Amino acid sequence: MAGVSYNTWFKVAREIFPTSVNFECTKIAEYNISLNETREMRCKVGGKNDDKRRDLKFELNNSNISLSTSEWSVENEWVIRTNVTGKKLGETLITVKVEGKKLNTIKIKCIDHKDVFSEKDVERLVEENKISISRHTACIIAADKQLGKLLLNNTHFITETSNNKANVYNAYTRIDQIKDYGFVKNFQIFEQSTFKGGGNYQPKEYSSGKQNVISNYLKNAIGSKLGYHVFYFTILNGYHVLLLVVNASNPCDMKFKIYDQLRDRGDYQNFSLIDDKLLEMNVNNWSGAASLTRDKTASTKFGIWKIQKK
Repeated sequence: MAGVSYNTWFKVAREIFPTSVNFECTKIAEYNISLNETREMRCKVGGKNDDKRRDLKFELNNSNISLSTSEWSVENEWVIRTNVTGKKLGETLITVKVEGKKLNTIKIKCIDHKDVFSEKDVERLVEENKISISRHTACIIAADKQLGKLLLNNTHFITETSNNKANVYNAYTRIDQIKDYGFVKNFQIFEQSTFKGGGNYQPKEYSSGKQNVISNYLKNAIGSKLGYHVFYFTILNGYHVLLLVVNASNPCDMKFKIYDQLRDRGDYQNFSLIDDKLLEMNVNNWSGAASLTRDKTASTKFGIWKIQKK
């Protein structure tokens, strides 16, 4: 059998170049980031791994964004990570070069989506939620204060010194006020027929064909916009008011967490569980809502409102 010289073998091996460098999550239709937001971006080096490291470089065509790392020594199939920061509104084209050779391009948009929040924005909401839990704050007031901190607004939401004319006697009236101020992007009301039960019957399950009505609404409301999405919602016809945060920074691993004044509900959960979780909340709170009515009934009507900046 004829042998192969080292030089010939080396040239053949080095020709097995990466096929591409793209977002690790294949569900990303458009990579967007907010102004002044910093987020980890993960990309995967395509091609069959041949245990050869190659010099990889990202070159930006403008300064709308910045990267914490732009050069790596990588192998095919590796995942590379860098922190991307939105600096100026507009589109940036990243040219991917491997050993000086252009491989492909990646597009990123720094954009002002009014209904998308950063991790820092949500951290303000979380800190206020901790205060609400420690003080046993009423749910509708707790949600109001948390939205005020999220939106950095001391004029339209309840603060420590003023209720700012907030109608907190009825959840639907209050969210209508918030909507009139311009802080609601869209919403959906789910009627009693969503559940089997309600009225004289405690809900046990979703009605036929409605098992995913909540997650479907949320996915449509979020669309392809990466980042954190915040929703105001009520269960059992306004009996309880809560906030829902969906982390859609990675569409391949979307997560959610529910915030109220009763307790910290732990870590973010996989988005696929959200329909079951909200069914569980309606079931578990139904008796408490029913006890408030003379005939021991409770409406299972509930609503979800997507919050936005003005």
